[in-house]
Amino acid sequence: MKQMQFKLANNLSVILVPMPGVKSITSLVLGNTGSRFETKAQWGLAHFFEHMVFKGTKKYPTPMSLATTLDSVGAQSNAFTSKEYTGYYIKSASRHLDLALDVLAEMMFAPLLKDEDIERERGVIVEEINMYLDTPMQYIGNVFEQMIYAGSGLEHDIIGTKKSIAQFQSADFRKFLRQWYGPANLTLVVAGDAQVLRQPQTVKQIESHFGVSLPSRQNQRQPTQTLAAQEPAFSQKRMQVVQKKTEQTHLILAWPGISLADSRRYALSLLATIMGGNMSSRLFTEVREKRGLCYYVRSDVDQYHNTGSFGASAGVDPHRVHQAVEVIIDQFNQLASGQKPITAAELNRAQEYLTGNITLSLEDSRSLAQWFGLKDILLHQTETPTEVLKKLKAVKLTSVNQLAQELIQPDAMRLALIGPFKAEEFRSYVS
Repeated sequence: MKQMQFKLANNLSVILVPMPGVKSITSLVLGNTGSRFETKAQWGLAHFFEHMVFKGTKKYPTPMSLATTLDSVGAQSNAFTSKEYTGYYIKSASRHLDLALDVLAEMMFAPLLKDEDIERERGVIVEEINMYLDTPMQYIGNVFEQMIYAGSGLEHDIIGTKKSIAQFQSADFRKFLRQWYGPANLTLVVAGDAQVLRQPQTVKQIESHFGVSLPSRQNQRQPTQTLAAQEPAFSQKRMQVVQKKTEQTHLILAWPGISLADSRRYALSLLATIMGGNMSSRLFTEVREKRGLCYYVRSDVDQYHNTGSFGASAGVDPHRVHQAVEVIIDQFNQLASGQKPITAAELNRAQEYLTGNITLSLEDSRSLAQWFGLKDILLHQTETPTEVLKKLKAVKLTSVNQLAQELIQPDAMRLALIGPFKAEEFRSYVS
């Protein structure tokens, strides 16, 4: 595939990714903003705003009119908020591209943000918070990041708190819209049916819907990478235990990792695959298959503009949690000490696994749109899947083992856990 990239007159970035042999198209808008860039008074606003654009626009004034418009052509739509970006997409049959672009542009440029809709949605988001609190398998990630990123914008939950959610008014959303949703701070990716994307009228449709002039909004891309670089990369906190009666103990243990743009990210992807990326990985074999200590165990990798983490997460039997923690730590220690280094066979297997995994995932237009969009919005790159696969294949065995030794330091491990325990029971692992 050969992507095409250009900017509209209003500085909105556009990427077209033709896919031969498909009759669908995904239209995806990515915003260069996320929860990381909220002030304390704004905690949860980026996520709440993502909900609100589905509640009505100038042309589609109610949630029902917007939903009916998309349902009437069998389109799929959704959105997502992360700590450093936000995304909105519509996937439709390619003949409905013009309609999908119209709806998406309305959501970005003309949301109504009515007080009554905000009040209703407030209750929905509170219930979403309750859902995560009742789902420790998901919530353990929040607990871990609250600990390791204390003192930075990465610390707080994307969804915010019940207190912050209760305070938002229409004026807060309109200010947020003006600050973060100017065209220059957005990237539009349209991926799918090659025949449609190569027609001149497609660019005209994009210009018609997204080429609007919005003088009231910020007209340049926000310097999110610079803002991130000004924050501390990692806190000094080493452990967080949330005491809760559960049938399964959920944990994350990890070390400071590398940033999103670090050239060693390809080696880290392979290292994570070998340690806990699939059913033949070291952790899955040792913790689940040999000892039956857990239902799930996997590598845990997070990468942001200026920081990241690398380790493992697991859901284990509370009665054997100490054994599980010790086995997981031992696997990392054996690797870092050189007692059990990554082998050539493991590296080759991981390279082939990721090649197949990436190839399969990018057969879908939404996945492909997200691939190119995130490269642009986060890294300002247009790295193709083929280029990434070549870089993964070029990683040397010495690079993977050296990275493991650099990251897995005995006095740098962090541990977070949810289960029926007191913190004192786990102090020895981080002392």
